Amino acid sequence: MAKTISRMIAAMTAVTVLAGVSVPSLASENETPSGISYEDLGSRIEEWAEEHPDGYPSFAVAVVDGDGLIYSGAFGCTNYEEGIEATPDNSVYEWGSCSKTMIWVSVMQLWEQGLIDLNEDIRNYLPEGFFHNLRYDDPITMLNLMNHEAGWCESTWAFQATTEEGIMELGDVLQYSEPVQIYRPGEMSSYSNYGAAVAGYVVECITGQPYWEYVHENIFEPLGMEHTSIKPAHDDCQWVYERRQTNHTYMYTGCEWSCTGDQLVYIMPYPAGAACGSIEDMALYCQALISDENPLFEREETRDELFSATMAYEYGDETYVAGCHGFWTEYYEYADTIGHNGGTNGGSANLEFDLEDGIGVVTLMNGSGAAHQAMLELVFGTAVTEIPEAASGDWSEADLSGLCISARSWRHGPVRFISTLGIMPITATAEDEYDVAGIYTITRLDEDTYCISDDESVMLADYRVLDDGTQVLNIGSAAYVTEKGLIGELFLMGSYIVIAAVAAILLIIKLIKKLLKKLKPYEGAVFITAAQIAKLVSFGVIVCWAGVMTPQYGLYKWQGISGCLIHMVCFALCGVSVGASVKALAGGQKGKARYIINIIGNLLFMSAMIVFELMKFWGV
Repeated sequence: MAKTISRMIAAMTAVTVLAGVSVPSLASENETPSGISYEDLGSRIEEWAEEHPDGYPSFAVAVVDGDGLIYSGAFGCTNYEEGIEATPDNSVYEWGSCSKTMIWVSVMQLWEQGLIDLNEDIRNYLPEGFFHNLRYDDPITMLNLMNHEAGWCESTWAFQATTEEGIMELGDVLQYSEPVQIYRPGEMSSYSNYGAAVAGYVVECITGQPYWEYVHENIFEPLGMEHTSIKPAHDDCQWVYERRQTNHTYMYTGCEWSCTGDQLVYIMPYPAGAACGSIEDMALYCQALISDENPLFEREETRDELFSATMAYEYGDETYVAGCHGFWTEYYEYADTIGHNGGTNGGSANLEFDLEDGIGVVTLMNGSGAAHQAMLELVFGTAVTEIPEAASGDWSEADLSGLCISARSWRHGPVRFISTLGIMPITATAEDEYDVAGIYTITRLDEDTYCISDDESVMLADYRVLDDGTQVLNIGSAAYVTEKGLIGELFLMGSYIVIAAVAAILLIIKLIKKLLKKLKPYEGAVFITAAQIAKLVSFGVIVCWAGVMTPQYGLYKWQGISGCLIHMVCFALCGVSVGASVKALAGGQKGKARYIINIIGNLLFMSAMIVFELMKFWGV
């Protein structure tokens, strides 16, 4: 293995320049917003690739303007073990969530034809009774889906199949994996793969044809994108299908890139993230989004509407645009961009363009590394990291101190325990300034606007308080909330882990005493020992769930149901242990401390199982 990795690093260094393919400049007098001439751009990209071999396993990059391709290149290998070098016209990579932008383009094509109202309840376009987990009767609009404001938490049930045979039809998987709606539509933004895929299914329902077929007919074919697929298994384009089979994915371990295999899994709600293809096809798509010829729409006004703000925060005299009908904004030294990024088990992607200067950058990678941001900053300048100046005025008092959690988490169902690991403390450090777990700094800018920053980024957040007192910081497509009861959840999670660890230690001690024949019997010993074993089994189920969550992006229902049934048995054994201890205390048995501690430990453990819904597999 070590020799393989050493050869991989050596090969990476050797091929970085050789694999780059420069396309002649379309207009040598033109330059990027950062001031690099089109003519010099290719050499600057290749120079970066040569100087930063640890920044990627392989990556492909293309820069376009409204007239076409300025530069495309690829560096490294898509498979070091077999020596397959990356090329811009013959290598494929997964788009991840960049695929979502094609949903929004498709929706706006239908809007242009008068076939959809962005403010209409999407249930009017879906089969009757499609959803069964909605908490609110409020309409869910297409704009809600574009802004990720439908109110869904993360889904418990699997989004990805590990075999082609396990792939479900789009409508079936959306009903199979429907998450719980825990927030009122429009209350907060919580990035939702599920919501985006629902939008793709709306396209399917309106047009009467599979979403993948619609995309081929209305995006791929008009743009000449012959080397891109969108179906989960990539079998709608044989060219892509064959090349994706040979790709390997790599993870940087701090000193070298380590192969993690092909990571070939199948995204069943595929509109949200299953596109895969060559960088030059992705460049065609980016170029179409900024071209004056407007090849994706009949009217220029449609594109203008698509890229108009749907999420914007105001402070003082300033307006900060966060999103435009599903496209997200980024701010650089010389340009403001619109686009999307993406990540899958098999790689990462980025698509961004500057409408004012009419130039775009797309990057694809079979891993995750520095190349994405480096390419953007070559073209658009350094990302803006300066905290905006606070507006003047008298503000109402607001205290963010406490515990917060991402709205994009599992807040219901048997994997709720795992999301609790994401709880973070917010502490006040100065007037109108807070620290978030030593990771971020929150600075108040205005009545309802805050700035969240670290060493590399600055994000503005919209602040609001819900009717139940929950405080919300909306950060573009994400939100952090201070829900009631987070302290209790954190306490129970810690208790659950500690009690399981103590149970393991006690069982080891008992085993040693048993082997040494020094284990003394006591009243209720069998039931107490059985409960200690049950605690380890219960914790083991959670560990097993966590292990399959990444490749599957959730649980298959048989995994959830069987795990929950095991938890029920464990819960019952803990209850029996409590009963045995109560009986022993009532009977005046010696060792009262043992029985009291056992009762308290089991009751805490059982309380955690109830709060974290470890036995709840119906509906979720």
